[in-house]
Amino acid sequence: MQIKSAELLPIEEAYLLDADFELTLSPAVEDAVNKGMPLNFLVEFQVVSPRRYWFDDEIVSLTSKVSLSYHALSRQYLVNRDGHQLSFTSIQEAKEELSSIKGWQVLEKDLLKKEEAYQAAVRMRLDQSKLPKALQVDTLSSEDWNMISERFRWTPVLGN
Repeated sequence: MQIKSAELLPIEEAYLLDADFELTLSPAVEDAVNKGMPLNFLVEFQVVSPRRYWFDDEIVSLTSKVSLSYHALSRQYLVNRDGHQLSFTSIQEAKEELSSIKGWQVLEKDLLKKEEAYQAAVRMRLDQSKLPKALQVDTLSSEDWNMISERFRWTPVLGN
């Protein structure tokens, strides 16, 4: 899993995050979804003000939960993102929805200081703690289930 792009877009009093991920499910993981096992992902976002001789000053740190599941009766793939559910007829369509974040409000403008430099970071990972207990042990040594992106870092242009 990797992040293709991420940017902060200004609105009235805040910034919105748009990000695109490249999500690849191994055959074993895709098979588990098709058998009814939900996959829960965490999207983690952070803005810091870098400090030279001390720890970075954390401005905001947020986590969004997204899940992918298959409903056998309706033959639909379901993507749940913060309480909003969308359904799809193919796993490919569901993965495309899961791989894109649009308009997530992540940062209030009044938290920012003029003339200050900021660094943003985002990553996505499978929440292995939500997997069935028996599978959690197997996932420790399995590349199939080790789904975590590198932290995507950038220096956004943030103006008040």
